Amino acid sequence: MSRKKARVVLTSGGLEPVEDGNGSTHSPFATALLAALEENKSVIDGTSLFNVIRRPVMVNANQTPQYSDLRRAGHDGGDFLFIKKSWNGN
Repeated sequence: MSRKKARVVLTSGGLEPVEDGNGSTHSPFATALLAALEENKSVIDGTSLFNVIRRPVMVNANQTPQYSDLRRAGHDGGDFLFIKKSWNGN
């Protein structure tokens, strides 16, 4: 999967308006995304990441996140990989 081209998009919603943070907090989408990345202990692909954040966003806001291949953009079946990195060198 890591050797194939990935042309995918992850959005906070579809055609509906999406909620922003209120100035002191993150939006429901950003909150769910940051929590999923914090909880990740090793490697998570984009599809799995989307599956983790979709429900919390839908429960906490009137929006439905989307994750899809980009049409006619050269997508070859790959996916993004997110790897947990420690800031203290571990």
